[in-house]
Amino acid sequence: MPPAGEIRTIMTNTKMANATTSAHTVPVAAAPASVPQGTAGTAFESSTFFLLVTLGNRLNVLAERRLRRSLDLTVMEWRVLTVLSVEPAAPPGRIVTIAGVNKAAVSRAVNSLERRGLLHRTAAPGHRLRTQLFLTPAGEELHNRGMSDRDLAEKLLLTGFNDEERAAFKQGMRKIMRTLDAGRLG
Repeated sequence: MPPAGEIRTIMTNTKMANATTSAHTVPVAAAPASVPQGTAGTAFESSTFFLLVTLGNRLNVLAERRLRRSLDLTVMEWRVLTVLSVEPAAPPGRIVTIAGVNKAAVSRAVNSLERRGLLHRTAAPGHRLRTQLFLTPAGEELHNRGMSDRDLAEKLLLTGFNDEERAAFKQGMRKIMRTLDAGRLG
């Protein structure tokens, strides 16, 4: 790894749609131990966006493994169960909004959960074309089992954070979510 302060040119995508690249010269700092292998010596470790996306991806992979092993669920199926545990009768569009995913992903998860007897759907009163989703007793039981595992995983994830740091971290994430919700990034 180059010494801290060395100047290095890196290539970055400036337009994702057509993968146009441009060169950027950035100072290199010593990479923290937690930076994914292969990113040391680049500007990645100083990029908030890169760190957030990488953290999200790594957490998603871990969650997918844990959920598959312990509950035989995908992350998307877990998200559907979780939303319906808090908002019974939520339509699929509400799950799309809360989870920040596309309609197709929610539709696949809902269909899978319905086939397994973990949720059922009904037409909304007065709106035959609007669907409401509800957990079945089996879906509620599975969600409750998963919550204890989720709570343990969150506790382990934040090991080393004191109460003040945990609160600040959550507050920072909520601010980022508000920025995204306001559409300030496009």
